[in-house]
Amino acid sequence: MENEEMVEQETLNPDENSELEQTENAEVEESQEDLKEKLTKAEELAKNQKIRAEKAEAEAKKLKVVQPKETETPKNEYSLQDIRALQDVHDDDVEEVQRIAKLYDISIPEAKKLPLTQTLLKTKAEERKTAEATNTATSRKGASKVSGEDLHEKFKQGDEIKDEDISKVIEARWTPKEK
Repeated sequence: MENEEMVEQETLNPDENSELEQTENAEVEESQEDLKEKLTKAEELAKNQKIRAEKAEAEAKKLKVVQPKETETPKNEYSLQDIRALQDVHDDDVEEVQRIAKLYDISIPEAKKLPLTQTLLKTKAEERKTAEATNTATSRKGASKVSGEDLHEKFKQGDEIKDEDISKVIEARWTPKEK
């Protein structure tokens, strides 16, 4: 009986059924259009991401190729005038002359002519001569005989002791001192 009533209602209201079908069709069409739009947007995003990834990979490859070249070849920033000016400067003092030139924002030959730089170079040269003289003076002395007690004192202070002197240190440590 209920089925008969539903059939009668459907037949009585044919306009309502067609309207329902039309709205359902319209909703389906809208949802299909929305899905198509979303699909095209997703495809565009995928293409953009692919392009970005390819660019990033290409840049990474370029950087890998460029890095070894930078480390292999040191750059020489000296002009011919700079080299001539630095020819009589000791290797340890070249950086000092460069710093002075950068500090005063002048060329290296001009920096070398400054009284400050000349004084610095003379002082460093004197220090090197003095150090060389003191090193050669100690090498001229003859070998002195070192007692076991002296070696033991050096050992206590943490100084290095030769292998052949270790026995002397042990003897000095265990031998009673005579008064």
